[in-house]
Amino acid sequence: MDIARVQAFFFKAMVEGYAAQGSKKTKVADMPGYKEIRFQDGDFLLVDRWCVNRLTEKSVGTTTIWFENEPVWVMHYGGVYAESAVAMLKRALAKSYGSYSFVGGRGPRVYVEGTEKMFAYVNHPRLNDFSKFEGREEIRAVENDGEQFGFHEYWGMSLL
Repeated sequence: MDIARVQAFFFKAMVEGYAAQGSKKTKVADMPGYKEIRFQDGDFLLVDRWCVNRLTEKSVGTTTIWFENEPVWVMHYGGVYAESAVAMLKRALAKSYGSYSFVGGRGPRVYVEGTEKMFAYVNHPRLNDFSKFEGREEIRAVENDGEQFGFHEYWGMSLL
């Protein structure tokens, strides 16, 4: 198994995952409050699991890829996003996944949208290799002194 095949599967799965419109999220029976999205293709399986505390909007999650029932890659993420920022987060992630651009497993380095370019998604990877990565993403207002609408710290690595 080479890491290039794992990375190709990552993009294939993530295009259909959390950031995709109409993605199928299911509750995790033995983990109250958790949701997950599964994507399988042959011997590959990706499971993205996350939970959100409704009182604080803080969230945490893990994305794991298996090949022939062995874990081969993992990403962890956590932080807080205002509900109003989640749709933009999904669009930023979809842009990166759809272009098969790996930037710490999250969205592009910069993504700005809105009729007056009101919001900016910024991704700061400290390590940016599919085999080992970490960083921080944020959504901020372009104006209003860059008011923050949320962030996630992330890190991950290959298990090969």
